[in-house]
Amino acid sequence: ITQCTLDITGKNTNKDEFVTAGGVPLKEVNLKTMESKVCPGLFLCGEVLDIDGVTGGFNFMGCWSTGYTAGTGATAYVKSLNTASK
Repeated sequence: ITQCTLDITGKNTNKDEFVTAGGVPLKEVNLKTMESKVCPGLFLCGEVLDIDGVTGGFNFMGCWSTGYTAGTGATAYVKSLNTASK
């Protein structure tokens, strides 16, 4: 693979760069914590969710926002398990 050279001539304007669509339906996720309603204790974020956005930062913002929310939710979940086991 290190011997393979490719000439990049530009970017396609037909939005061919979209490679993912679909994912876990938002109705199956608690949007305040990003915890799965189907599998409690599983926290979801980013492109695993059924969210499609226009390029230009919207997808990044969705990943960052849901990632932060999922991380915060998972932290609270683990803390609640530790408290319950004491």
